[in-house]
Order: sequence, then structure tokens, then C-alpha cells
Amino acid sequence: MVEPDHPAYQWAKRQSDAVNAFGHIGTHIDCYESVPAEDEYLVDVVIIDCRQQPVSMADLHGVALTGKALILYSGNLEQHGYATPSYGAQDTAISSAVLTEILQQAPAFIVIDSYGIGTHGEQHISFDKRCESAGCFVIENVNLTHADIRAIKSLKIVIDTTDTATGKRCQLTALGKAVSEFA
Repeated sequence: MVEPDHPAYQWAKRQSDAVNAFGHIGTHIDCYESVPAEDEYLVDVVIIDCRQQPVSMADLHGVALTGKALILYSGNLEQHGYATPSYGAQDTAISSAVLTEILQQAPAFIVIDSYGIGTHGEQHISFDKRCESAGCFVIENVNLTHADIRAIKSLKIVIDTTDTATGKRCQLTALGKAVSEFA
């Protein structure tokens, strides 16, 4: 949970559209053009450790993603803390070609322990929209640790689909252990 004294909370409070801004802090799914059909999912996971280098085509070779959650473990949140200057400066973007390859394999979700799969701004929004149009949703700012990723086999994902903000709060539970709470 993002506390009221956290800089991200204070940033959201100062925005002219604070209701929408609050949806984009903490763990959430960006929903610009569509919303997940259900408010609860149970999905198997595929984890790619991308702490040392960005996800590549080779990482995706022979990986079955259909209907699963692809977890991109960058270590960003664990290493830098949520919404710190170092967190925002960490490059965790994937390439457009890699995103195309991922989406061709039809995952239900892409989960990342960082601010998104694209660079800040237009690419971030563009990548989220590409995912949505392919029936895949990006869940960002997920609190994962190296110890967590070694144990995760599946995720229960609960989404606040009633929220009117483009950022829909969500909760992820792995093997009975909550890894990310509603913001």
C-alpha cells in the first residue's frame, strides 16, 4: 500500500485529474482502451530474469505463454524502492520486436516489478495499448523479490475493474503469499 506521505501519493494528489492519477500509483493495470473481462484470474506463470539484460528473442524461444502471466523480473523495485528517482531512472523497457513476439504467443498478462514495459511517456502508453488490443494486460509496480520469483508457479490476480481511472488497482497472490497489495 502506498502511504499518504509517500512521494508518489503526493504527486497523484497534486494532479489536475487526481482520481485518474491515483489509479496509476502502486500495483495496477493500465486500461486505456479496454478492461479485463473478469475481475479475478488464476494463471500459470513464466518468469524471465532480466536483471542483467533486457528480454531478448532468445529468451522467448520455446517458451509457451498462451493464457499465462509472463513475469519480467527486473529487480528494479527490490533494488531501488518504489517511485524513487533511481527506480524511475532504471531502464526496464523491452524492444518493440520483443513485444511483438510476446504478443504473438498470447499471454493473458505481462507482470513487471517496474514502472512498465516501455519507456516513460508515449512509448509506455503505446505498448500498453498494443497489449490491450491483443487481449493482454500489463501489471506494473509489482513488489517481487528474488526469493519470490523462485517459488511462484501461478498467480491469483484480483482487479478492481469498477474503478473509473485508466489505472486499475490490482492484487497479486502467488502460492498463498501476497506479493503485491492494492495501492
